[in-house]
Amino acid sequence: MAKKSAILRHLNMRAIKAAFYSTICRLPAIRRYLHYYRDAVYFVDAADEASVRRLVVDPVNEYGVNFTKPEIRDLLRRKDTSAQSLKLVYEMARLSDVTVLGSSGVVMDNRTEKVLGMGLAPGGLAQNWVVARPLDPVPGEESATYINLLWMRKGHRHFAHFFWDMLLPLMVFLKNWLNPDERLIILVREDLSAIQRDTYRFIAEDYPNITFQTLGAGQKLVCRKLIYISGQHDFYGVANTLARDYMLAMAELYLRHYGIATAVSGPGKRLYISRGGAAVRRVTNEPEIMAMLSRYGFESVEPSVIPFGQQAELFRSADIIVAPHGAALANLMFCRPGTCVLEFFPADYVDDCYLRISKAMQFDYHYLFGGKSDFPKRNYEMNPDELEGSVRTLIGT
Repeated sequence: MAKKSAILRHLNMRAIKAAFYSTICRLPAIRRYLHYYRDAVYFVDAADEASVRRLVVDPVNEYGVNFTKPEIRDLLRRKDTSAQSLKLVYEMARLSDVTVLGSSGVVMDNRTEKVLGMGLAPGGLAQNWVVARPLDPVPGEESATYINLLWMRKGHRHFAHFFWDMLLPLMVFLKNWLNPDERLIILVREDLSAIQRDTYRFIAEDYPNITFQTLGAGQKLVCRKLIYISGQHDFYGVANTLARDYMLAMAELYLRHYGIATAVSGPGKRLYISRGGAAVRRVTNEPEIMAMLSRYGFESVEPSVIPFGQQAELFRSADIIVAPHGAALANLMFCRPGTCVLEFFPADYVDDCYLRISKAMQFDYHYLFGGKSDFPKRNYEMNPDELEGSVRTLIGT
């Protein structure tokens, strides 16, 4: 109860701060000084229509994606799974006279003082994309075209969302709309993860016309020209996980630069993916689970303590993967078609992102539910007998 009260106090304080800044920033001078902009428009509406490009990905007809009735009931929770609803539309637009705010990571139209985005909250920009603080101006290069890859101020280093929400839309741009003769500067944050640093280095090596520039949280950069790609500023772009061609393009980038063989010789590995070091959704009886799985030839690994290249190589070599739901399963993009995936969740928490990846990538996907999780960490216990029964079925014993 004490933990729940602390969380409620934190949420109430956020609401009070938001109300305070929203009130004082009604004055234009204060709003501009603190860069507190909440009015927003869809980025395509601020662009010259002639510069807009669109690409439709149809997972049903292109990849044969379909969901079983139990999957729709238990994981998708009756979301619309019609062929039309699963289509992904990617857009690119060229903008002029905009400012990138290093505090919040958003792009602002200097002419209207409105933030440009997608997936907008009713009434304006979602609170997580608004930061009140003065910013020092950084001059932009007149001849360069910019791409903003700062993303949100909190969470930009998240392992899985980096791939779906930041990198995959960029891959769509690189594979479809890139002009190799145009000088591009991609803006990124200063505090990058090791995976992000590797990723940007690989892209710079592959595309000589692209360089990367950091923009601090206390800075802003005025751009004469900027390319906006849909997917930016759209936290939890889980739909992107159905875009198989671009998931494969991401995987190919890493496999090639890390020097990992795409073909696997000999029998594939059986992996259990541990969340032992995670802050939330830990399996409280994980030692018992790992001991049981070891009897069936499973190797237990904790990806968070393994270099990313080794993670990619492990997942590439796997035939069967058993794992609690978690960010490490973003590594499924490295798996081969036909890989067997058994994902489990607490009874009161579910997420469909890895179901979607598995369907698009042609994996053999299965799922289980454990016990009810605690508050607020969502730690839970998994029934080892039920899990063992599922494993025995998967391996045919």
